[in-house]
Amino acid sequence: MGTYKVNMQFEAEVRWIAEAVWGLESGSCQPSHYPNDPVVRELDGIARLRDVTHLIMVTTSTKLEKAKSDTKKLNAAETIERKTALAVSKWLITSKQLDAEHIEHARKSNVTVLTLEQFKQRFFDGRSYLSKREVASFGSARNPSDNSITISDDAYATLPMVIVESVMVNGKKRSHIEERHTPTDIKEVCHLIEEGYVVILVAPFGAGKSLTTREIFRIIASKYRTSDHSLVPICLNLREHWGQEYFDEILERHARSIGFTPKEDLVIAWRAGVACLLLDGFDEVASQAIVRKDDINFMKEGRRMALTGVRDFLTKLPTGLGALICGRDHYFDNMSELKHALGITGDNYKLVRLDEFTEDGANLFLNKNGIEHPLPDWLPRKPLILSYLIQNNLLNEILDIDSSEGYGYAWDAFISKIAHRESDLERSVMDAQVLRCVMERLAFFVRSLPSGNGPITGNDLATTYNIETEQSAGEGVLAQLQRLPGLTQRDQEAGSRSFVDQDMLAALQGGALARVIWGQYSNIGPAPLSAISSKSVSMASYLLRRNGATSSTPFSIVERLSNEAKTPANLQLIADCFAVSAEMAKEEEHVLDCYGVVIESALFQRLDLEDCNFRKVTFLNCLIDEVSVGALSVDFDITFRNCIINRIGGVANEMGLPEKLFEKSCEVVEFDNMGTTSAVLQSDLEPQVKALLTILRKLYRQSGAGRKILAFSRGITKNDVADYIPPVLNLMEKHGFVRIFNQIVHPVRKNTNRVEQILNAPSVSKDELLLAVKLL
Repeated sequence: MGTYKVNMQFEAEVRWIAEAVWGLESGSCQPSHYPNDPVVRELDGIARLRDVTHLIMVTTSTKLEKAKSDTKKLNAAETIERKTALAVSKWLITSKQLDAEHIEHARKSNVTVLTLEQFKQRFFDGRSYLSKREVASFGSARNPSDNSITISDDAYATLPMVIVESVMVNGKKRSHIEERHTPTDIKEVCHLIEEGYVVILVAPFGAGKSLTTREIFRIIASKYRTSDHSLVPICLNLREHWGQEYFDEILERHARSIGFTPKEDLVIAWRAGVACLLLDGFDEVASQAIVRKDDINFMKEGRRMALTGVRDFLTKLPTGLGALICGRDHYFDNMSELKHALGITGDNYKLVRLDEFTEDGANLFLNKNGIEHPLPDWLPRKPLILSYLIQNNLLNEILDIDSSEGYGYAWDAFISKIAHRESDLERSVMDAQVLRCVMERLAFFVRSLPSGNGPITGNDLATTYNIETEQSAGEGVLAQLQRLPGLTQRDQEAGSRSFVDQDMLAALQGGALARVIWGQYSNIGPAPLSAISSKSVSMASYLLRRNGATSSTPFSIVERLSNEAKTPANLQLIADCFAVSAEMAKEEEHVLDCYGVVIESALFQRLDLEDCNFRKVTFLNCLIDEVSVGALSVDFDITFRNCIINRIGGVANEMGLPEKLFEKSCEVVEFDNMGTTSAVLQSDLEPQVKALLTILRKLYRQSGAGRKILAFSRGITKNDVADYIPPVLNLMEKHGFVRIFNQIVHPVRKNTNRVEQILNAPSVSKDELLLAVKLL
C-alpha cells in the first residue's frame, strides 16, 4: 500500500478516535481548509466543542522537520480560531513514538505530542477501572471454602477447550460434514480476542464459564498494566442487565455497580477501541416472551428479544476490536440461531467449547482445596458441584459409592447421602425423605421455566413443601429450604435459586417421574417447556425396576392419559412415560407394542429408531431434538406427522427420508448421515474402526450409563465388523475407556472429550485408541 494511502487511513482513524473520546457524532471531526493562510493551508482535523476547539495534525513520519512544520501549522491555525473560540487545544498525533527533541520543540508551542495509543488512553483511566472491577463478582464464580466472591488469584484450574469448526470431508462414496475440534487453551483464547475475533465460549451449566471469564479478564488486565498497546478488559455479568437494549446504558449501569466514575468513560473507552468486552452469561438474560400455541418458535423469538442489548454491542463493534461472549452450550437450538440472536455476521468469530475438568484439572482443583483423593468416574467434574461437595464435607462419603451398579444406582445413592447429611445438620427440621421429595418436585417444576434450572423463588420453595407435606412452611423449614443441597444463588434475583448441576438435576427429575408413574403425585404442576432428558429416563427406569415394575407400568399411564383431557401437562407426561417405557423395554430386550397410540404436542430429547424396540405409534405435532433412523424402524408402523425435528441421524438429506416414517408435513432442520450405526457401516472406514465407532456411540451418546456386551452386536449386519466387537472392547478396557463388570460395559467419564473428538472426526483423529484399533 502506498505511503499516501497509509497516511490518509491513519488520519481517518485519528479523527474517528477523536470523535469517540470527545463524544461527538460521527463525522463531526473533519479536516479544515484555510485557503487564505499561506502557512496552514489545511489542518488534518478540527473538533469544535462548546468550551474548547481542538486542532489536530497527524503524521506517520518521525523526522524533526515534519514535527516542526506541523507545529507551525497548528500555531497559525490557533491564531485564526482564537477569534471565535473560547479556548484552543493543539494536538500532534503520531503513529510512532517521537524523540525527545521533537517533543520538546512542540511543547514550547503548547502542542501536545502523543502516539495514537497514548491519545486513546489519555481519556480513560483503565487502571482505576481494573482495580474496581477485579474485586466485584464474576458471574457465579465463588470461593469453594466460604461461598464468597473473594477468590484467590491462583484459583483457576485448567479446563479443556476446543475450537469447533464444521468441515467437509470427501469420502469415496459420499461427502459429509464433520465437526472438527482443535485443542486450544485460555492464552490462545485471549490472543484471539486481542486479534479482533468474537470468541463464543459455550459450556454446560456449572462447567466453570464464569471462573474462566475471570481468568481471561486477569490475563488481559495483566498485559494492559505492563504495555501501552494492550486493551482494557471490560467484563459484564449479563444477568445484571435484564431488559437493557442499548450498549451505552449497559456500560453505564455496569460502571455504577462497581463504583467507577465518570461512568461515561466506559462508553468512550469502548467506542475508542481502548477496551474489549467480556460478556458472561448470554443464557442468563430474559424477555417477556408470550407462550403462543400457534407459534412453535415462540421460545426462539424470546431468546432473540432477550439478547437485544448484546446484539447492540456485537453489531457495533469498533473495527478490529474483539470480544468474548459465553453461555450454556444447549441454550440455542443450533449454530444458525446462535449467530442470528447474537447478531454475528461474517467469519470473524471462533466457537470455543469448554468442557468439565480433565482428570488432571479436577485433581489440581481438589489439591488446591486440600483434597488428595481421585474422583469416581460417574461424578461430574464441574467446578460448581465439586465446590458444593467440598463446602459441605461430603466428598469422602461420595467416594464410597459403588458405581459398578450403574448410573441409576450411583445417583440414587448420591442423592440419598446428601439428603441424610442435610437432615442431620443442627437445626434441620425436615427429615431425609421429605427433603429428597421436595428436591425432586422442585426439579420437576423447573422444567416449566425457560432456563430449565431456575429461578426458584422463596414462594416456590414454600409452595412445594406445602404440596409434599400438606403443612405450611414455618420459620425453621423456610431456613432449611433456602439452603437445599444442589441449589445455588442467582445474583440477578435476590433470594432466588437455581440447580447447581445438570446431572444432579436430571437424576432428581428422574426420581420425580418415577413417583409420578407410581401415582404419588396428585398434582404434576405446570406443563414443561423442555423434554425429559435421557439421564432422567435412565434414573426413572432404575427406580421403577428396583421396585418391581416392568415396561408395562409406565405404558399403562400412557394409555390412561390418552383417554383423558388433552392438557399441555398431560400431553407431555404421556411423552415422558412413553420414553421410560421404551427404555425399560430395551433393558428387557423385547419390542413394546403401543397399540396405535398417538403422542401429540410433546417434546422429546432423542428417539432411537436405529435399534427400534417399539411399534405402532404416531408422533403428531411434536418438537424433537434428534431422531436416529434405523433400517428396521420403517417396518414397525411408526409415523411422524407435522413434527419439527432439529436433527435426523442416518439420513443425508430430505430426499433420503423414509416416506413410511416421515410425512411431508414434518420439518427437519439438519441431517447427519453419519449419525447411526447403519450409516457408520456404510462408510469407507476400516471394519475395526466401524466397530469402535459403534461401541462409542452406544456407550457415550445414547441413554443409560452401561450396556450389556451382547447389545453392541445388535443391529450390525456385516460379519467383518461384528467379529471385531470383542477385541475392540478388550482394547478399550486396556486403554481405560471402559470398565466391565458382570458382562456390563460402563463408560469412563474422564474420556468423554476424547470420545467426542473421535466420533466427530474419525477420518482425521490421531487418538491413541483409534490408532491402536487400526492395528488389529
